[in-house]
Amino acid sequence: MNGINLSNVPHVKNEYGSFPSISKDMTKVSKDSVDLDSFVRVPTSYTYTEMDAVVRGYLEGDSSIHTSPMDDCINQFFDGTMSESELQNEYENMLKKELFGSMEQPTGPLTDLQKETAENFYNVFREKILTAAVERNHAEGEQYITGDWNPQRNWSYYNSDYYYESESAISAITTGAQAVAKEYGTSFQVPDYLAQGATHRYNFNTALGGNPFVVSDAQHTIIDPDAVPPEHMKWFYESGGDANRATIRMNSLTTTDQYGNKTVIDYTNPQFDPTDPTKAQTWVSYTDENGVEHRLSTQFRFHFNKEDLHTVSDLLLGSENNTDENGTWRSFLSNLQVYPKGYFERFPTSSRSMDLKI
Repeated sequence: MNGINLSNVPHVKNEYGSFPSISKDMTKVSKDSVDLDSFVRVPTSYTYTEMDAVVRGYLEGDSSIHTSPMDDCINQFFDGTMSESELQNEYENMLKKELFGSMEQPTGPLTDLQKETAENFYNVFREKILTAAVERNHAEGEQYITGDWNPQRNWSYYNSDYYYESESAISAITTGAQAVAKEYGTSFQVPDYLAQGATHRYNFNTALGGNPFVVSDAQHTIIDPDAVPPEHMKWFYESGGDANRATIRMNSLTTTDQYGNKTVIDYTNPQFDPTDPTKAQTWVSYTDENGVEHRLSTQFRFHFNKEDLHTVSDLLLGSENNTDENGTWRSFLSNLQVYPKGYFERFPTSSRSMDLKI
């Protein structure tokens, strides 16, 4: 390449810059003079991972400079300034632009590469919807943490509004993906994300787990990922913890006098202490049709044994409040578990609980 001099070659300009023009050097040859047997086919299909990386990189660009059209639409939807039908329309327009570029009247059927592009476009869009829902849920839940946070503590928060909003957004883009596919002579099927291990793309419940491949300090908050929460429900849980793990806390003192009489002094108190790893609290609230918020809460202790795994329904509803009125609540809260930090490291289990750390 060092011997090539382009300084005297005519240049052409377009929106991407200036390039050497080679049109004067081009000649037409007969196809009979070309040995087609020596040609090698250029592959036009890519693996799921390769295509996902291409689409993601193209659509996201440099996030430090700007947000993608996807992000703008999703944020508008969660902010309440874009309806489900408007989101569907925006999705269809963006998808067509990805498939056909600036072509004015594209025709079908879609090629295999276009089908892959459509599926990966859907994957990225769906993942972004769930990521936005989880981030908003997480940011909202942080305000309820008592005292200072440290890594020895544990907390969870769940606002069912984000579940329903993300389901609505997913419904919009799924309908849009199916409509575009039908328009161009094919069909669209939602991938089996659980079979793929792509829990971050399945639904709000599984997306709360973050990276599905990180299993250290695994969380098992939600047992059934398909459990549908009551509407307008908020749930919060936190445990205490001391940043200084070497701290020894005395819970009680037992003394025996010369006659064999024992005296037990209890140093614990029922109030939640954010620095005490034996203390925890949880609450659930819901807003009724009149806009009035109702709340149930409780404080409890951990004993650092296998019995420290609790369902939220047992803690908040007990066994006596089993009426039709709270049947929906009991069903969902029985799918929520709370436990002290590191519980599943000390007591491994074959439970099918999902990895849902938030």
